Amino acid sequence: MAGTTAAYTAIRLDVADGVATITLNRPDALNALDRPMKTELLAALRSAGRDRSVRAVVLTGEGRAFCAGQDLRETFGGSEPTLADELRDRYNPVILAIARLPKPVVAAVNGVAAGAGCSLALACDIRLAAEGASFVLAFGRVGLVPDSGASWFLPRLVGAGRAA
Repeated sequence: MAGTTAAYTAIRLDVADGVATITLNRPDALNALDRPMKTELLAALRSAGRDRSVRAVVLTGEGRAFCAGQDLRETFGGSEPTLADELRDRYNPVILAIARLPKPVVAAVNGVAAGAGCSLALACDIRLAAEGASFVLAFGRVGLVPDSGASWFLPRLVGAGRAA
């Protein structure tokens, strides 16, 4: 895969000089996570993990946001998967793939990292934030439990007192 660009629609995967750069590529939606993006992101992470020419992974977002979290235009329930299904089947595998990747994963946060987007950054080994970057976990304000591992990663990174 060295020196290549893989074909995806919701993300970009570029491999050069031992670094796999995964770019969330829905800038018109602030890189909000929809089902296709989560599927492609998991595939790209697994591909980078298997590629012996890759020594590190960079995760970033196209445009003015890193990731705005879940795309709220998607629906849950009825004939669609429930939110619990979505967390179990799509979010958790992505977060675990980042956390367990046997190569360092760097989040290059270029704008807002909100909700599940913040969780993506928290799961990385290193987080580099641009001056205008912000990290937002507003779940508690609307009566929800943080999704995608934020409640596990945040206290371990900043301490329980600061995470509360």
